[in-house]
Amino acid sequence: MKLRLIEIEIIGLLNCFFFLSIIVSAQPPGSQGRNMQNMPAEGKLIGKVIDAKINEPMEYSNVVLYSLRDSSIVTGTVTDPHGNFKMENLRYGRFYAIANFIGYNKKVIENITINPKQQVVDLGIVYLEPAATNLEGVEVVADKQHVEFKIDKKIVNVSQDLVGSTGSAVSILENVPSVQVDIEGNVSLRGTENFQVLVDGKPSIIQGSDALQQIPASTIDHIEIITNPSAKYDPDGVGGIINVVLKKQKQSGLTGVVNASIATGDKYSTDFVLNYRTSRFNFFAGAEVNSRYFKMEGNSNYETYFEDSTSYQDAFRNGKMHRTGYDIRGGLDFYLDDKTTLTLEGNFGNYGFGRNMTSSRHIYTIPESIDEYSQSVSESERGGNFYRTNLNLLHKFDDKGHKIEALVDYSTSKTDDWETQHDYLTDPYWNINYDSIPESIKTNEDENDLDIRLKADYTKPIGADGKLEAGYQSRFNLENEIFTFQDYDPVTGDWIQDDKFSSEVDFKRNIHSVYAIYSNVWGSFGYQLGLRGEYTDRKIENVDTADAYVINRFDYFPSIHLSKEFEGGHQILVSYSRRIDRPGGRELDPVPNYMDPYNIWVGNPALEPEYIDSYELGYQKRFEKSFISLEGYYRINKNKITRVKTLRDDGIFIHTHQNLNKDFSLGAELMVNLDITKWLLFNGSVNVYNYRLEGNVEDVDVSKESTNWDSRGNVTLKFRHDIRVQLTGNYRGPSVTAQGERKGFMMTDAAVRKDFLDKKLSVTLSVRDIFSTAKREYITHGASFYSYDYFTREAPVFTINLTYLINNYKKQRNQNGDMENSGGEGGDMDF
Repeated sequence: MKLRLIEIEIIGLLNCFFFLSIIVSAQPPGSQGRNMQNMPAEGKLIGKVIDAKINEPMEYSNVVLYSLRDSSIVTGTVTDPHGNFKMENLRYGRFYAIANFIGYNKKVIENITINPKQQVVDLGIVYLEPAATNLEGVEVVADKQHVEFKIDKKIVNVSQDLVGSTGSAVSILENVPSVQVDIEGNVSLRGTENFQVLVDGKPSIIQGSDALQQIPASTIDHIEIITNPSAKYDPDGVGGIINVVLKKQKQSGLTGVVNASIATGDKYSTDFVLNYRTSRFNFFAGAEVNSRYFKMEGNSNYETYFEDSTSYQDAFRNGKMHRTGYDIRGGLDFYLDDKTTLTLEGNFGNYGFGRNMTSSRHIYTIPESIDEYSQSVSESERGGNFYRTNLNLLHKFDDKGHKIEALVDYSTSKTDDWETQHDYLTDPYWNINYDSIPESIKTNEDENDLDIRLKADYTKPIGADGKLEAGYQSRFNLENEIFTFQDYDPVTGDWIQDDKFSSEVDFKRNIHSVYAIYSNVWGSFGYQLGLRGEYTDRKIENVDTADAYVINRFDYFPSIHLSKEFEGGHQILVSYSRRIDRPGGRELDPVPNYMDPYNIWVGNPALEPEYIDSYELGYQKRFEKSFISLEGYYRINKNKITRVKTLRDDGIFIHTHQNLNKDFSLGAELMVNLDITKWLLFNGSVNVYNYRLEGNVEDVDVSKESTNWDSRGNVTLKFRHDIRVQLTGNYRGPSVTAQGERKGFMMTDAAVRKDFLDKKLSVTLSVRDIFSTAKREYITHGASFYSYDYFTREAPVFTINLTYLINNYKKQRNQNGDMENSGGEGGDMDF
């Protein structure tokens, strides 16, 4: 948004007058003249403010009423999420009104008369035009907030994060409320790593943290954090939904943006987005390539308790982790007419995650019977190719908000996950004895995945503020997983397959669902009620066994969202949703998988899905361009799926998943966005929650609880109009697990950005983990074992990023913070 400097000052004064007028309107109106003071206060003024450019309601627009006699302020208000406004208890008289919003030209409505014959005046629709002007060659830009809070989600504007914008989507999420990130880039949403990832409102081919690591931050417009989704969304995921909305332009002609970055420690990435729009078509294309290597090191201490002795294993590890990949995408919007759009898009790419590690071990017992030194050299890689295409049809009816949308989505992926490990005997200084025969193993997991999704959504406005939404969806998922384990024969030099630890699994899961949502507004009270039903048909077959594990189940998922607005910018939000986490094929496969000489993985076909009841209570207070938000949440997780480790009599650890009884999370999150001055911005959050776990492992009660907390802060300094400096810090507190605890850690980052060539070129220099304080530290224990693991990643990391805009590429946003034509499912909560 562009404004003249003088307009910014006027709008600032009007905002001050608006808040002052609320106080004045609550006192005897002596300033309005002797005649008006005696008039009855029976009048009402109503209307609706609309963005003239995109024809969307404008929330939080200022509407101020003035006396025609002396231009004194009578009262004022702000619009609700529908753009509606209402002023009551007005005295009879003649008035005029001014509607305004930052970044828009003000609108004056004249000749307003309230009298006994016309007590209610409806101004109808008031259109505001976006302002876009230059003042003597100096461009004044109204900044978006780093994090915007809506009724049903948090919106993270990537352009406002200087540090994170040089990395991946995970880098952005490191400084976002409700999200935690560990040193390996594993993302948690409200304390759980189980959440659903959407890209432009559609499920990602790759899921979880792996998906977020593959998306360059420079290709993202904004990220939506939805912790309590409505019944319109798939109910999968304990924590909720992270929706990544990619850049997509609607400006006519050719536009684009090109990015490139390089960082210390062998890290590179580049990407571009291009758009070409005509009156009938909109073509879009993009691509990205990335390669990032990270040095890692750590140590571990394992203790195993037997009846007559204790075994110890001390290990020191070092090596590299890498993430590589590319993605090419493109498509077109075909405008069949003014109300119907057909969109065809597709993408294909490759991704890879790998490690090269050396582990030096000392294994001994007390009393002494074993005392040996060894070194393990391992190399692993997980990656593959993926393809996706989808066809979307959107038709809008004559009445605003009335539409139907249909989607056909097809995706497939082929993943290869392999690891080799060589164990050598050494002397006490870990010099390898090459005369000894090493133990060498190789594991490989090939996975082929096919997903087809058919979907239709219908939206019908009812009355002035009501809305009915309904839809149907079918999801078809087929997976084939082949796991092979091989021993190395040093005599022949061949790898020999061990069938005892090899298996092939066919996994089929079809889910059919319907949903309905009704929302409306009653005065200052808004509500949305939703219900989703899903039928699941699942079958798992292992080619080495005659057993098939079949489930035919119907589940229901209600959702409730309520809101109440108060004068002075106060708002209270209440919501509830029910969610599900279904176990995957590998978690269910009972055939043992060899991990290393001391660890074996075994799936559990008896696993039940987790069912999650999630409650939230939120409060928001807005003042000028700042706000404070306080959210309380309570989550009950039934049939909690937990990874557990047990010890066999031969000293081998068995890893599997089990359903514990329940876990509970009760917490509160305080979030603030403060525009302290024109040159100083701050946003931060503090999240405190109590975590309680109920259950038992091998008839041992593992029930426990802990109070956890994390915090983050972001300070932005503006120097002139083309230089910015940003400092960020976050702390992730300790927590408990079913069999131990996780230690806390903190991290500090900084960045500076300079614009050149009339803001066509931007250069950003960032440094991550300045003080090298990020870590991963776990303690695990059971009746017969104890383990300690400590890990750190390369730090600090310096990155330089260049961004170039083609033909003044801009991200067109409406006043609610949503991207036009983003392709996402967001925006269904508009009461």
